Amino acid sequence: MITRSEAIVRIINEDDPDRRIVIRACGTDNVLVELGEITLDLNYRARIYWIEKTLREMNLDGLIDVSPGVRSFLITFDALKLSLEKLIEIVIIAERESRNNELKPIPSRRVYMPIAFHDQKCLSYIRRYMETVRPEAPYLPDNMEFVARCNGLSGIEEVQEYFLKTEYMVLGLGDVYLGAPCAVPLDPRYRMNAPKYNPARTLTPEGAVGIGGAFICIYPMESPGGYQLIGRTVPFWNTWQTNDAFKEAPWLLRPFDRVNFEPVTEEELDRLAKGVHSNQYKFRIEEGIFDIAQYNEHLKEIKEETDRFVKQQTECLEIATKGY
Repeated sequence: MITRSEAIVRIINEDDPDRRIVIRACGTDNVLVELGEITLDLNYRARIYWIEKTLREMNLDGLIDVSPGVRSFLITFDALKLSLEKLIEIVIIAERESRNNELKPIPSRRVYMPIAFHDQKCLSYIRRYMETVRPEAPYLPDNMEFVARCNGLSGIEEVQEYFLKTEYMVLGLGDVYLGAPCAVPLDPRYRMNAPKYNPARTLTPEGAVGIGGAFICIYPMESPGGYQLIGRTVPFWNTWQTNDAFKEAPWLLRPFDRVNFEPVTEEELDRLAKGVHSNQYKFRIEEGIFDIAQYNEHLKEIKEETDRFVKQQTECLEIATKGY
């Protein structure tokens, strides 16, 4: 049973945990719409895709924007043109209309990105953290060793192997700054898990790739951050859109992109990175679809393997995070 508060303005399908929708007021011109249970389920993200699409196609006067998340989305509206009560009824209609589509394939690009694991730049930023923020923690002095311990893996090399065995689906943008992706490993057998820094770093290098919880993030600029650093990739924010891959926007990735990482040396990565803004580096991007129905069937087929890894992970996380 959900605890009601003044922020909750409506609960829909309250007796059906999977279909439950909680609508929360966020000030006078935003509402947060939450779907289902608090769990990582790509079916919720697929539902949000279709609900958002339905809402946008309505061309409602007063609907300003829809910002999708992993299992929720924020609606910004003009209360002088669209009342809260009317907006709630529209959300209900959009959810019902989208049910016939929620298992249909969704446009999904495959984006290939190089990665240099355990690079010296990331390691130098970790050392700086130890000197200026926190000298000792379970994730210090080496984040990758910590990730290995959290997941019951033998060490840095096996972390690299697991990381490369799966694609990463972008579920949302802006996780840190400037189009930073919140992405999840699609294959749960290789979905490594590790808690974030406590407290966070004051600086993270541009292009750093990190693990936080079950998600990964890529940092588009030097910035604070808390993900466990495992490597670095090329710049993927282009303010002046000088690279062909950024014709539509200054950010490279989009929701439902599937990122495939390809290992390179640190020297090779630095050479490739220099060519991004001059359009010398050509991103490899393939158009495609994500078939959620097919994915659900695949999850059933690998359930036993997934359950074994999650059990191993749960036991190791408890040990690795003592003294956190």
